[in-house]
Amino acid sequence: MASSQILWGKYIQFDRDGEAALLDPVTLDSVYLSRGEVADLSAVPPTATHAALAELGFTPNGPITDPREGLHHRLKELGLDPNPVRISGLRVVLTDACNMKCDYCFVPTNTGKRDMTEQEIHEGLTYLFETNAGQDEVSIQWFGGEPTIRFDLMQYGDELADTLAAEHGVRRVRRTVVSNGARLTDEMLAHYAHYNYGVGISIDGPPAINAANRRLLGGQPADDRIRNNVQRLLAADGVHVGCNLTPTSANIGRLAETVTWIIDVLGLKFIYANTPIPTKGRWLVQGGKLAKELHEARMVALGRGAMMFSVLDRAFQALDRRRPMLLDHMQSDRTLNAALLTGSRISLCDINFEEPAFLHSIDDIRTTPSLLTGIAKQVAPISACGTCPALAICGGPSRNEQLLIGGDSPDPEMCAFYTGTVEIAVWDNTGVQ
Repeated sequence: MASSQILWGKYIQFDRDGEAALLDPVTLDSVYLSRGEVADLSAVPPTATHAALAELGFTPNGPITDPREGLHHRLKELGLDPNPVRISGLRVVLTDACNMKCDYCFVPTNTGKRDMTEQEIHEGLTYLFETNAGQDEVSIQWFGGEPTIRFDLMQYGDELADTLAAEHGVRRVRRTVVSNGARLTDEMLAHYAHYNYGVGISIDGPPAINAANRRLLGGQPADDRIRNNVQRLLAADGVHVGCNLTPTSANIGRLAETVTWIIDVLGLKFIYANTPIPTKGRWLVQGGKLAKELHEARMVALGRGAMMFSVLDRAFQALDRRRPMLLDHMQSDRTLNAALLTGSRISLCDINFEEPAFLHSIDDIRTTPSLLTGIAKQVAPISACGTCPALAICGGPSRNEQLLIGGDSPDPEMCAFYTGTVEIAVWDNTGVQ
């Protein structure tokens, strides 16, 4: 990684091998400087480099404002509001029963809690379609535990969704399921094909890597079974199959190798790499190292005609569009993906099913839509955010992370991850201009 410094109290200067890249952390403008220009910049102004930078908007002149204030002004200027306007998608948690035990899972499994009922699915989907009447699309994701254990509820919900879509004028229903891939019947396969499912298979790499953290309840690995089921899914018309990859102690240091195996052996061309979820408020990986590895793995995927997405892409998109990408708790149209739980309850955070601050009954949300603001992010909550290169891309911990860590100050490894992603993206973006 390059070293960095603050230039003129306003810009981040990333230095590497005598070259540099400048970033305005508020506007997200960036520019590359050659070795000669770096030397010229350190000379007494005005120099040719000072003049060229001024033409691009990089100047020591003008007031130096608190970057956090500048970011809030920028968000207001762009109409970017952290408060969701409605729920447009539901992660439906059918059961906490699971046929595998993954030691990093953020969901308590096999606790003996009851499964969701058809009546609760009916109430949740009715609310979803009523709220989105006349819209282009709603999304439904079946989740668990292992959701295929209650495939009967998926069937019921998908049939109901078609009826509700027609009734409320919703033009498309996007259906996905997150599965460990160990269960796949002919009936499931036909169902996925009929509804053009997106099937996300959670797998962390080759057998030796995957089995380190993911095994069947009896303790045996399920890799052969999963690999066979992936091939069946890939062969089915109308089914879109991808991989949910979680960085773990077993694959950190081998992510590029892992991605190569997923593409070349499994045949999956769409990979989404999860950011480690701090279920206890702490990151368990080195953030800077993870950022670098995700970028290397991304290059491997692109070189093999595949796509790999992660939080790293937020940095690239933000720099490409010169637009902050820090409101990660909601969609670009200010809608929210929430979790539907038993008891006709909704969690505003789709990865935290237990925090009381997020939990509301469907009736309460229907009556008081302003409850959705309970998930809204507090942008740049601490003064340290003002000197962070990732100001407009991370913006500080999410509401969920704040509750997990019991405060506003993020985990240092989270900060290292986001500053690392920004540095990578800045060099990639400015180096080709």
